[in-house]
Amino acid sequence: MNLLETKSINAFYGNSQVLFEMSLNIKKNNIIALLGRNGAGKSSTFKAITGLINVKSGSIKLKGKELIKQSTSKRALAGIGYVPEDRQVFPEHTVEENLELGKKNNLNGIDNWPIDKIWETFPILVKLKNRQAGQLSGGEQQMLSIARTLVGNPEILLLDEPSEGLAPIIVEDIAKILENLKKLGVTILLAEQNMHFCMEVAKEAIIIDKGKAVWTGSLNDLQKDTKTRDKYLAI
Repeated sequence: MNLLETKSINAFYGNSQVLFEMSLNIKKNNIIALLGRNGAGKSSTFKAITGLINVKSGSIKLKGKELIKQSTSKRALAGIGYVPEDRQVFPEHTVEENLELGKKNNLNGIDNWPIDKIWETFPILVKLKNRQAGQLSGGEQQMLSIARTLVGNPEILLLDEPSEGLAPIIVEDIAKILENLKKLGVTILLAEQNMHFCMEVAKEAIIIDKGKAVWTGSLNDLQKDTKTRDKYLAI
C-alpha cells in the first residue's frame, strides 16, 4: 500500500484552476522529489493535500484512509506534516517554545520524536534553544520549521522549497539533515527547483507542469534525459 496517494485532484484558488487531474503515489520510508518550474503547481499540490485550497474532485488517501472531506487540522492529526516555503516560525517565541507549540503524539498516542531526539538530530538548534525564532538566520529557521513539524509525529513530511534563498553551505547542512531523517525512516515529499540538491537526498522524482504530473522515474534517469529536463525544468 502507498503511504500517500492522490488521484485525479482538481484544485482551485477561487475560480482559477491550478491542479488538473493531479495524481501521485508515495511509498513509506522514502524521499521523493517533486520537481517543476516556478508556478508549475508544487506548492498548490501541498496545499491541496493539507486542505488549504479547494479541491473540487479527486481523492487524497493517507495509509488508505480518505482525507478529501477532512479539515486541515484533522489531516494534520492524521499524519500530514507540512513545512511551508516561508517557514512560518513564531518569531517572538524561542526555539524551544516553537517546538513545544508543535508537539503532539501520533494517532496511536506514540511519541517518536521526543525533544531529546530533536536536539540529537538538529544539533545546531541546541545552542539556540533560548533564542527568539525571529532572530535566527534563514537556514536556522528552516531547520526549526522542519524540527517543529517532526515533533508533531507526522506520517509524511511535505517539505516545500527548503533550499530556496539559502547559502550553498547551509543547503549542504540541510541535505545532511534530510539524509539522516531518511535513515531514521521519515517519509518526505520534497518540492524543489534545485535538481542538484534533490540528487543528494532523493532517488526518485515526479515532474509537475501546469498543475499536472507529467513524468515519474529515477533521478539518475532524469539526469541523463536532457530532452525532458529542457522541456519541463529549464528556465
